[in-house]
Amino acid sequence: MYRDELETALDGASMANKTVIITIVNRAYTEGDKPMLDIFLDGFWLGENTRQLTNHLLVVAVDQTAFERCRFLRLHCYWLKTEGKDFANEKTFMSKDFIKMMWKRTHFLGDVLRRGYNFVFTVSQF
Repeated sequence: MYRDELETALDGASMANKTVIITIVNRAYTEGDKPMLDIFLDGFWLGENTRQLTNHLLVVAVDQTAFERCRFLRLHCYWLKTEGKDFANEKTFMSKDFIKMMWKRTHFLGDVLRRGYNFVFTVSQF
């Protein structure tokens, strides 16, 4: 059976019932002294009985910097590539690029569902 990178990432992060926790990040969320991704992960590390949930977290990176940071943290990572678009920086709300970014995210989540997975999605405005 053919397994692409997304299937491999989903399978690695999924619980027994094919549920994954998904967050989408870009460079802005992974750089700096205490990036937003690290603050997000602190919630899993410091919460009551939540540390093991990081085993089921799939970090979807939309640029190379975010993907490399995810890999450095040894998380389940997937690079959602978009030809001709750079989603590394913040997009102005309701701008043309913002709308494209939201549609890309929506199509991605639909693809996850079509593959038979369930997900909890954490919203971040990348």
